[in-house]
Amino acid sequence: MRSCYFICLLLAASLLFSNCKSNVADSVDVPLKKDTYLVSYALVRSMTATDVKALFSPAQSVYPDVADILPSVTLGAKVYVVTYNTTLGTKKLVASGVVCIPDGGGTYPILSFQNGTNTVYINAPSANAASYNVQMFSGFATTGFVVVLPDYLGFGSSTEVFHPYLHMQSTVTSILDLFRAVKEMSAKTDLNLKLSADLYLMGYSQGGLSTLQLHKAIETSYSSEFNLKAVGCGAGPYNLTSITGMVVGATTYPQPYYIAYIMKGFKSVGAFPNPYTDIFNDPYASRIDGLFNGLNSGGAINGQLSTNMSELFTNEFRTTFATNAKFKEMRDALATSSIPAWKIKTPLILTHGQADTVVSPLMTSQLNTDLMNLDSTLPVTYIPLAGMDHGGASVPSLVGFVKRFLVIKGK
Repeated sequence: MRSCYFICLLLAASLLFSNCKSNVADSVDVPLKKDTYLVSYALVRSMTATDVKALFSPAQSVYPDVADILPSVTLGAKVYVVTYNTTLGTKKLVASGVVCIPDGGGTYPILSFQNGTNTVYINAPSANAASYNVQMFSGFATTGFVVVLPDYLGFGSSTEVFHPYLHMQSTVTSILDLFRAVKEMSAKTDLNLKLSADLYLMGYSQGGLSTLQLHKAIETSYSSEFNLKAVGCGAGPYNLTSITGMVVGATTYPQPYYIAYIMKGFKSVGAFPNPYTDIFNDPYASRIDGLFNGLNSGGAINGQLSTNMSELFTNEFRTTFATNAKFKEMRDALATSSIPAWKIKTPLILTHGQADTVVSPLMTSQLNTDLMNLDSTLPVTYIPLAGMDHGGASVPSLVGFVKRFLVIKGK
C-alpha cells in the first residue's frame, strides 16, 4: 500500500540500479565442502555509496530520519544470494537469503531484516534482488552493517515445503542457521569479510513477530553465541491467540488471507489436527490449499475468500474458538508461537500505526504495558505512530530503527 510517491521512487530506483555495476551475468555459485551451514554464495550486485545516496536522498522530504542516516552512507557494498543448511522439524533443507557485505575491509556487525507477509515465490529477497525493498535494505550495508535478508522457509531454495507462517520454532531455527552461515562466510578469503560479535534485528508485520521471536530465543537460549545489541519491531501480531480471536469475532476484516495463511502454515507443520471444515465455511474451506500456491498475491487470495467473518468462518469456530476443547490444540499452538512479556535485556524499540486495521495497535500497546508491569526499568521504547495505517507506518518504523541502531553502534 505505497503512495504514488513510492511508486515513482521505485521506478527511479530501478533506473538507478540498472546503471550500477551488476554481477548477475558473471555470478557463479561457489560450492563449499567443509562448512556446517554454508552451502553456496553468489554475487548478484555491487553498489557504491553514491548509488545509495541517490536512492535514499529523495525520501528525506517524506521521512526526515533519512537525513540522519545519509551521513553514515560512506562505503560500497556487494550483494550475495546465499544458500545454507537448516531444518524444519526432522527434515533437512537448503534454505536461502540475501547477504550484503560492506566494502572496505573493516569489521562489521550483522543487521538482519525480517520482511512482512509474502505469498509469492518471486517476491522472496533472493528471487528478486533488484526489487526496491531489497535495494533499500541492501543500501544500509553502506553504513557499516552486514545486512541479512532471510527468505523464510518455503521461499527461495526451499519451496519444496510450505512456508510455516508465523510458526516460532521453524522461524527461529532457520534464521539463526543463516546467521551461522554468514559467520562461515567470514572465513572465505575472497569475500574480505570480518564480523564483529554484535547482532541487530528489525522487522515489520510478520517480520515484527519474527524479530521478537528471535529476540526472546537469543536472550533465553543463545546469548553465548550471539551478542544482541538492539531490536526493532513494528506492528507485529505478538499474541496470535488474541489476534485470531479478534478477527474471528469481528463483523468484517479487510485481509482474510492472513488468518487462512496462519491456519495453513501451522497445519503444514502438524501443529493441530483440525480440518479446514472445522474453521471455514464452504466453499472457502475447499479453496485454502489451492490458493496458497506461490503464485497468488494476498489480494488475489482475498478475492477468493470473504471479508464477512460470519460468512467465512463456521459458527462453531466463531462462537467457541476460545473455549471449545475441539480447538484446544490450535489455541495451544498459537500460544506457543506468541511472545508474552519477559524481562528483556536488549534495547527494544516498538512501533505501531494507530490507524492500523490489519494488525490491531492493541498488540503493541498491550505488549508494552505487560513489559512495563514486569519492570518499568526495562529498555523498551514504544513509539505510537499517530494517523498511520499498516502500510503507512512501515517505512517510518524501519528507517527509525536503522537511525537508532547507528547511534547504538557508534557508542
